[in-house]
Order: sequence, then C-alpha cells, then structure tokens
Amino acid sequence: MSNMSYCRFHNTAQDLDECLEVIENEIFNGEPLGSRMELEGLQRILDIAEEIERYREDLEDYIHESINTRSYEEHR
Repeated sequence: MSNMSYCRFHNTAQDLDECLEVIENEIFNGEPLGSRMELEGLQRILDIAEEIERYREDLEDYIHESINTRSYEEHR
C-alpha cells in the first residue's frame, strides 16, 4: 500500500529504520530472510539508496533552504 503524499517520507523513513534494524540484528548475525521476495526487496532498497545518494547534495540544499524559508508545523 502506498503512503499518503503528506507523510510519505516520514513513514518511509520509519520503515527503513526498521529494515536497518533487521540488517544489523538479524542478517549480520546469520539469520536468513524469509523468502526470495524479501531478498529481491532488499536488493531494490540497495538500488534505490544508490539512486538517492546521487541526489544527496541537491536534496540537502533543498532541505536546508526549505527549513530556512518556509514555515512548517512541528510534528513529533
């Protein structure tokens, strides 16, 4: 299911935090992923991360500029 556009990045970041926890605590401790689909999903995450990394500098500039020039409601 897709994330709502107003919370897409927030929700995806939380999901990626959970994935990182699995990588650190399970995969690197020798526990296998449950299916080929999960392995393919992990590979897709790596591919997407590589694509996003290409935009890192521009995205960081965008984030800092947006924080400094726009008014955002704080969410916790």
